[in-house]
Amino acid sequence: MLPAEFAPKACVDVGSGTGFLTEHLLNRFSNSAVHAVDVAQGMLSELKRKYPTERLHTHLLNGEELAVEHLWIPNHSLLISGMCAQWFNNLEEAIRRWLSVSNTVAFSVLLDGSFQAWETAHQDTNQTSGLRQLPCDEQLQDILHTLVAEGIVASSANHTKNFLDHHPDGLSFARSLRAIGADQPRVNHTPVNLRKVISALGDGCTMNYHVGFYYLERP
Repeated sequence: MLPAEFAPKACVDVGSGTGFLTEHLLNRFSNSAVHAVDVAQGMLSELKRKYPTERLHTHLLNGEELAVEHLWIPNHSLLISGMCAQWFNNLEEAIRRWLSVSNTVAFSVLLDGSFQAWETAHQDTNQTSGLRQLPCDEQLQDILHTLVAEGIVASSANHTKNFLDHHPDGLSFARSLRAIGADQPRVNHTPVNLRKVISALGDGCTMNYHVGFYYLERP
């Protein structure tokens, strides 16, 4: 979605973890400072160990609350976030704060409809999944349209894509949820019998990830 000759003066990776997207930014924009933001000091320490360059700056911050008062970078910058913002309490307010930090924002989120086999396995065992509610694409598009109507955003783009991920069994998938921060249940969720759910999934299961990609640019 970025312009072909896009050359940001600085980049921010919100929810950087150990640097999957941070590495891409360091390599693609070799003249830009890169700021990695995460709530886990261990993640940031590992990031600094892996990429010992003066261009990399780490910030122990909650990405949902990130605003210009926490991090000042030059105009003509880029803020990205990969598969993190779906866990925010108020995604729209977070996007508004991000636009105070950077004139160009690009992010991806898991969307409603992901993990259908997991949800079905709960239904088949007469249980309710504890996965937190994910945003839907219509909600995100409404946010983009509102920001454009208010004049905060001059242009935007979006698309969705489905990815399939095969696991040898349900236990393998359950463990993978922790890696993406999805293992914390929704509020007031009653614990379920995961053995029944994993058994219902059987040997070998394919999970779907419904992902939305969104691009916003300030005037």
